[in-house]
Amino acid sequence: MEDPTLTSLPVELVHKIISLLDWRTILVCREVCRLFHSIVQGDSAQYEIELAVSGMVDGPPSQLTTSDRLALLKERNDAWESLRWVESRDIPMMQGHIWELYGDVFAQSSTPDVLHFRQLPSKYRKIEEKTWDVALDMNVRDFTMDPAQDLLVLIEEPTQLPHINATTRSIRIHIRSLTTGDRHRLAPQPAILVHDLNVRHPRATYTLRVCDNLLGILFTLQDEDADPELTIWDWSTGKVILTCFSSEIATFAFLSSRFLLVGSIFDSEAINIQARLYVFDMTKPSSETFGLWADYSCVFLWPEFNFWTNPVALSIRSDPSPTWQPNPEARLPFSTAPGDRLLIITVSLVNNDRIVPYDMFVSADTLLSHIEALPTEVRSREIKWDEWGPAGTRLMRSLSQPSLWVCYVFGTKFVSLTEPTHTSPQTLEMWDFNQLAMKRDAKVQGGISHHVRDTTVIDKVFADEIYTSLPYRVIKRTLPPHSSPELSFTAVIYSEDSLILVDVSMPHPYRIERFSNGARPFAV
Repeated sequence: MEDPTLTSLPVELVHKIISLLDWRTILVCREVCRLFHSIVQGDSAQYEIELAVSGMVDGPPSQLTTSDRLALLKERNDAWESLRWVESRDIPMMQGHIWELYGDVFAQSSTPDVLHFRQLPSKYRKIEEKTWDVALDMNVRDFTMDPAQDLLVLIEEPTQLPHINATTRSIRIHIRSLTTGDRHRLAPQPAILVHDLNVRHPRATYTLRVCDNLLGILFTLQDEDADPELTIWDWSTGKVILTCFSSEIATFAFLSSRFLLVGSIFDSEAINIQARLYVFDMTKPSSETFGLWADYSCVFLWPEFNFWTNPVALSIRSDPSPTWQPNPEARLPFSTAPGDRLLIITVSLVNNDRIVPYDMFVSADTLLSHIEALPTEVRSREIKWDEWGPAGTRLMRSLSQPSLWVCYVFGTKFVSLTEPTHTSPQTLEMWDFNQLAMKRDAKVQGGISHHVRDTTVIDKVFADEIYTSLPYRVIKRTLPPHSSPELSFTAVIYSEDSLILVDVSMPHPYRIERFSNGARPFAV
């Protein structure tokens, strides 16, 4: 029976009330009465539902109406569902040897002191393509960026040899504007962070991550006797939040603006080695250097490897950062929801004298839900594999994705290429771990995606057989023939609106922007 109190309200007022509800409540309202059902079928309510299912959030006000945004979002989703792109073009790969893809901006160097940037366009989010160059007053060893904050973080290539009696060498990290290369407007004065490394090990590799005002850098020294160092700064003040110094550090990622995830696979005292994911609370900064066993909030335990398996590397990939949002001045109609992210944790194993990588797919929400469920007084809690792994992850042998081209995940989606054979062409695959989209997709007749809900079994790697079952769906697209039958694309990298196919047989990768009428990729 309909509630006379509700149905007696002016229809305009009921529309207003429903417009203020979240998508879950809107779906409940749809079942209340015929009036509510008809209102929920309107563009405003449908847009809220479409945003949620797409893992997107609404953008700031603009000339686009709700109906316009709903139409654009549906067109965009339809294009992703069929891996249909609107155009393709060449991006010449320069010889500077460093590059980055973040927030729909592709950047690379031509010389050690010049960076070139390209804003990738989007038909459905009204983003125009533009390019710009930044000439710098230093040689760059590595860099990262955040276009939403106009942030460019540069690690300067050390040029001077240290004094003969020196014990450390200073690494200079510059906080600059992405558009101009000048000091960032929110950076400290001077806009340089300094980190001292042991002078005996002057060469290092760097892993850089940005999350809002946080900057994390993992310094890995190219010497088996030198321990990796992980430092987190507030880049806007120059203050060190924490520094971790340990031989066990292999990788890290920002799980949220509060929690830091640090991966480890090295345990010299264990009979069977066990990968671990340590969680640190960054609201409790420390000026003292500490090890992984210091004051972590909790640790997620992997199953133990068997005696014959030796893990040699561990990495975590997840884009964008947990709090990332586009610049509001861009007035985009919608964008990827903050926090709705997939983590891909790759472990490389030596088994029978062969290096074999395995990928673990896990949602950031899965880890956060376990962390937030811990009592506040509990510290250093070990979360056993059986508590979080079997149902919350999908662990399998890695697909053929070269380690150099690491931008293969964005939001809840992962992309890869299959190797061509004499009988089958090269195929682009997109795996989507968005559970809401899977639920709706299952109700659509004749959908093109394949749902994977079975259990993956891994044996002869861990001490026991491992079972994981996180559902996902797969969308495939056969790539058009390459210009030369002997050649094939090496890798695919992915941003919010674009895919880039990499051809290392030529001195440049190809970018293929999706969402099209089916036009084949071509080189200009």
